[in-house]
Formats: sequence, structure tokens, C-alpha cells
Amino acid sequence: MIVPMKKYSFLIHHSDYEVFLKELQEMGVLDVVDRKAEPTDETVIQIQQLKQYERIIRFLKGKQEEEIGKATEVKKEPGEILDEIVKLQIEYESLRQKTAGLLKQYNQARPWGDFSVDLVNKLTKEGIFVRFFVVAEKKFNPDWANQFNLEVIGLVDGLMHFIIVQHDTKPINIEAEEMKMPERSASELLIEKEELQKRITEIEQYFKNAASVLPILEEARLQLENRISFTKVVQNTGKEAENHLMVLEGWLPSNRQKVFEDFLEKRRHFYFISKATPDENVPVLLKNNRFAKLFEPIGNLYSLPTYSELDLTPFFAPWFMLFFGFCMGDVGYGLIVVLASLILKKFVSAELKPILSLGVFLGSATILFGFISGTIAGFEMEKINAFNVVEFIMLKDTELFYLALAIGMVQILFGLGIQAYAKMRQFGFQYALSTIGIIIGTLAVLDITIIKVLGEVSMYLVYLSLALIVFWSDPKLGIFGRLGKGIWDLYGIVTGIFGDVLSYIRLFALGASSGILGFVINSISLPLLDSIPVLGPILFIIVMIVGHGANLALAGLGSFVHPMRLTFVEFYKNAGFAGGGKAYKPFKKLENR
Repeated sequence: MIVPMKKYSFLIHHSDYEVFLKELQEMGVLDVVDRKAEPTDETVIQIQQLKQYERIIRFLKGKQEEEIGKATEVKKEPGEILDEIVKLQIEYESLRQKTAGLLKQYNQARPWGDFSVDLVNKLTKEGIFVRFFVVAEKKFNPDWANQFNLEVIGLVDGLMHFIIVQHDTKPINIEAEEMKMPERSASELLIEKEELQKRITEIEQYFKNAASVLPILEEARLQLENRISFTKVVQNTGKEAENHLMVLEGWLPSNRQKVFEDFLEKRRHFYFISKATPDENVPVLLKNNRFAKLFEPIGNLYSLPTYSELDLTPFFAPWFMLFFGFCMGDVGYGLIVVLASLILKKFVSAELKPILSLGVFLGSATILFGFISGTIAGFEMEKINAFNVVEFIMLKDTELFYLALAIGMVQILFGLGIQAYAKMRQFGFQYALSTIGIIIGTLAVLDITIIKVLGEVSMYLVYLSLALIVFWSDPKLGIFGRLGKGIWDLYGIVTGIFGDVLSYIRLFALGASSGILGFVINSISLPLLDSIPVLGPILFIIVMIVGHGANLALAGLGSFVHPMRLTFVEFYKNAGFAGGGKAYKPFKKLENR
């Protein structure tokens, strides 16, 4: 559900305003209304500096993961540390580029040996020209040595390197490529490269020994974030009575109203409260039970609801769990997910525990559908005597196919029911009639074609459905406008629902594909068991672990992505979800992360 918000407006004398804001920041409950004020040049610089702190801290943490250095006492200011690291980063990148360039030059100079470039240049001034050639070994002609003053330097990577010395610059007509003389010898390049590499190593060691620097930078980042947050609130403050009165507006969750008003009463600040209006961009704070809360991060991947919408998290949560189980559908895989989640939950931070709790629920759904599909680690359970007691709940492939379609139809109708309720709550009963008509019509058509219980009554329900859709498609329009829009909507409704239901076939397809892959892995590994003494069982275990591990990873990915697609596309659409809500972000003083 979405926590109701109250809008607070304050009138504070300018002499008390800074103290008031600091107290407000300490409380950390009011989401200040953004007046879209342009940030000052100072704020822009602070934001850029904050980004630099974030980048450097991430960089140093990455280096610490490679090798945690020794902490040493640091007596520099955060700004000095930041500037020093930035300079070292620039130098480090420059040195790496130079090293790469030197390595390229060295590879070009190495085949020519350790010659003196200065000596060659002096010979050129004296009219003695040294020319460098390279040719494939097979194409090198030994007779060239009889025609020219030729000296073979060496054979490198199938290429013959040689020089020709002459007293003029006449063209040399041989089938070889003339090369430009290296600007420096290989030994010179190697020495410089080693010097640069030494400096690179020193800088890398400095980065690795940054254990004592990180806390200083993190504290500086925190203070800067708080200053920026404080400055933004000041910039979003209205000023009245020749700047003597400060006007501030903000949103407060209703469940924190009493504590906040006690704080205001003690300080005797003037304020008044108002309700949200439809045109206001009210921040959204979700509050769900322990089960639904686990699925909030999944919903946030798409969008938060607007303040006037329903929070669909508690509605899609059980469906998402159901879809995940259907897609993976293996008792063995489900047990692995549940056990791994429970074990890891004891070792991870508090932030990651909800994710692993979610893993327990998703794994449990996988176990349930594993029994329904009759699969355990790729084996057919109906062929294992131990599972004869649960054979009655196992379904054939055809039955699973129809189950996927049935689940899809039920969820679509459920979504339409939510849409009708939301329209009724927001705009009135007549705005929900068209959606109610879709539900009635869908159920009536199902009865006529498949269920066949109501008989002729279903036909009358179809007529009622058509009337509701056509004449109440948009109650704001006149009779002819409604008629035109309703007829147009009918086409989209028929094709839309049919297409949406077919989308749920993916539940069956993914479940079947992971089951088939599991079966293939077993058929490959089982013959190994009796193939070779001692080695056979070892190979069997390796193939089983690697094969089923890969299949579990692929099935897990598909079982997460495709239910998410069904939720965000089919269910959200039929539930009338628009999204685009702004998250509740109170003005508060940040503490160490």
C-alpha cells in the first residue's frame, strides 16, 4: 500500500530559519517540495566534487579488494588527499599509455639488434647510407648479397631482417619491403620501459596502501552530501515580506505525523497542513507486509506507482512466486535454492537478507511445481517408487500447457478487476463500467466456448458486456463519441486479451525446456557411472554437478526474467498501471554507510 501523505507549509522568520532547517535535517522525515530552483555555481562545483569523491572511493575500494594495504597515519586534509590521488591517477594512465607505446616501439626495434642510432646518423652525414629491409624467409634471395653490400640481421617470426649499405640513395630493386630505421635502439627502449614500469608499480602500491585514507574520504563525502542537501533546501525556499519570512513546503507520511507535530509545537513554529491535490507530484512511500515487501525491489525495477494509484506489489507478489516456480519446476533445483538461501542468510549483511528470504519463497514455489510437473533433478518422479504417494498431483505436458493458459486468464481477469476498483475509487462507478463489461464478456465467452454451464444466459451476458464497453468507454464524451470510441476499443480488447493469454505459454515452455535439459544431462552422465572403474563415478559426479549447475543458472535467469515480463507487460497493463511515481526522499542528515 501507499502511505498517505500530508503537505506541510511553514512560515519561519529569517533569523530562525537556519536553526529550523538544521533541526529538520536531524529529524529526517520531511520530503521538501522541489521548486525547480536553478543551483548556484557553488552548488554545481560541490556536486562535481561529490562525484569525484564517489569515483575515487569506488576506485580505492576496488584496489583494496585486490590487496589490502597497510594502514598508515595520514595528516592531510581530505581535499589534499583527493587532489593527490587524482594527480596520481592522471600520471598512472599517462605512464600506462607511454609504456604501451614503448612496448610497440621495442617490438619494432628488437629484430634489428642493439645498434647505435647516432652512429647510423653520422654515417648518413658522411654519405654512407644504411637501409633497412624485411622479407618473408621463403622469398629471401641469397644472390642479393652478391649484388649489394648486404648484411643479414636475423630471422624473427618468419621474417628475414637485413640491411644494405651504399654510398648513394639510388633505388634498390628487390622484392623486399624497405623499413624506416627505428628511432631508438631496443636496449634504450627497454631501459625506459622498465623505469616507467617501476613508477607504475610505486603508484599501484600507493593505491593498495590506502586503508587509512578511505575513512577520511568517506567522512568528507558524507559532510559534502549533507551540505549539498542543506543548500538545495535553502534554494527551494520561498521568500516573502522583503525576505523576512521564509516559506517552506514539504510532504510528511501520515504515520509520522504525531512525532513531527510534537516537535513543531515545542518550537512554536507556524505551519498549516493540507491534503494532496490531483495535480501535485506527491512522493510515494510503500508500506507492505513482510511477504509483499520482499517483492518491492522487483516492482521498483519498472516504476513506482503515482500517489493516486494502487500499489500493485501485494497483488503481483504471489503471482510472481507462482510463475517462477512454474518456469523452473524441479524439486531438486527448488531444494538447492531454498537450502542455499537459508545457509547464506546467516553470513550476509542485513541489506542482503531480504533477497535471500525471497529466494526461500521462490525455491518453495519451485518445489511445489516440481511435484506438479513430476521432475526432480531431471528425473521423472513417476518412475521412482518413493514418489508414488504424490503421483496424483502430477500433470502431463498437455495438462501443464492448459494450466499455463488458465493461470494467464485468471491473472488477466484479476488485473482487470483491480483496474475497475481503481477507477471506481478515483473517478466514480460509471468510469469502471467499461472494464466491468470486459470482465463479464470474457467470462461469458469462456462459458460459451469451454465451460458451458450457464447456457443461454452467457449470450445475454455478452450483449450486456458489449453495451457496457461501447456506451461507457469514456463517460466524459457524448453519446456519439462514446459509441465511436467503444467500437474502436472492442477491437483492441479482443485481440489484446487473446494475445496476452498466449504470452503465458512461456511458463510451460520454460518449465519444459529446463526439464528436457536436465533429462539430457542425466542421459549423458548415467552411462559414465559403470563405464570405467573408479574414474567412471568421478566423471559421473563432475558431469552432474557442472551440467545441472549450468542448467540451474540458466533456468533461474529465465524464471526471473520471464515472470517479470508477464508482470510488467500483461498484468500491469490490464490492471491499468501508469507508474512514474517519485520516491519519498526525506531531508535528513546522512550517517556513515
